[in-house]
Amino acid sequence: MTTFDDLPLFRATDPATSRAGAQHVRLRLGSQQAKLLAAYAQEPNGLTDEQAGHASGLANNARCGYWKRCSELRHKGLIEDTGRVVEGSTGAFQMVCTITTAGLNEAGRLRMDESRKAAK
Repeated sequence: MTTFDDLPLFRATDPATSRAGAQHVRLRLGSQQAKLLAAYAQEPNGLTDEQAGHASGLANNARCGYWKRCSELRHKGLIEDTGRVVEGSTGAFQMVCTITTAGLNEAGRLRMDESRKAAK
């Protein structure tokens, strides 16, 4: 059975450059994925997509699909399902994910990039 996280990060109709770019793990400073990864890095016990959306401030933007960005982080191996579930705001159970070693490394790189940018 295919799950949401099994779906590709690009569409079959996307150009080859988009397909190739979707495979790179390196996140852009200030991107939605970077903000969500920072939220996961701050919570060692893990977060649901909904909790990460609120912690990052992205849930406040009605046009932001933060849950898709979380799915992309899982697909890239930067966060992973802990096997735990908690009840979300709608009453539905949601998986809890935690940051991986690769995710911690990427979050650290982003913090360094941010420090360098602020020092300029």
